[in-house]
Amino acid sequence: MPGISASELARNYGVSLNEFADEVMALLARMDDDASAARVAVRRREVCAAVSAAMNFALDASNLTAEERRTLAPLLREVLLPFWNVNCATDPGAAEYIAGRSGFYLSHHVPGSKVKTAVSMVTLLAEALELPAARRDELISALSPSFAHRMVADVYRLNEVRAKFGVQLTLLAALSALLQVSVSYDTVLRILRVH
Repeated sequence: MPGISASELARNYGVSLNEFADEVMALLARMDDDASAARVAVRRREVCAAVSAAMNFALDASNLTAEERRTLAPLLREVLLPFWNVNCATDPGAAEYIAGRSGFYLSHHVPGSKVKTAVSMVTLLAEALELPAARRDELISALSPSFAHRMVADVYRLNEVRAKFGVQLTLLAALSALLQVSVSYDTVLRILRVH
C-alpha cells in the first residue's frame, strides 16, 4: 500500500494548525477588551507559540520514528512560516521568537498526560497575556479542552496515518506531493472509514 508523503502530511497538518490558531485568536479577541496594536501583536505571537508547542508535543508523543519527525519538522515550519509572518506578528524576528517560545511551553509538559500538558500550556498562555484574574480563569476553562482535544486528536491521526499508510520519506513520494499526485490527508481518512 503506498504511503502518504511527508510533504503532503506536513501541508495538511500545517493548514489545520493555522485554522486552530485562528480559532484561538478569535476567542482571545472576544475575551480581551484591549485591542491596541501592541496588545494584539503580543497575543498573536503567544498563540502561535502555544499552538506550535502543541504541534511539537503531538509529534513527539506520536509513533513516528525519529527520522520521520526530523523530516516533518522543517516541512511543517515551511508550511507555518507564511502564516506566522502574516498572522502572528509583523516583525522580521517573529518566526524565531515563536520557535523559541514554543520550547518554553513544551518545557512545562506533564509527563504521561496530554490533558494536563494542555492545561499547563493554556495556563502559561493566559499568564503571558497578562489577563485579569477573572479573564485568565475564563480563558483557561474555555481553551484547555480545545488544546487537549487538539493534542490527543493529532497524536491519534498521526499514528493512524503511520499505521495504515506509513510516511514515505523518499524522493519519489516528495515529487508526487509536489505534483499533487497523492490524495489529501482528509480524503485518505474518509476512504479508510468507508471500507
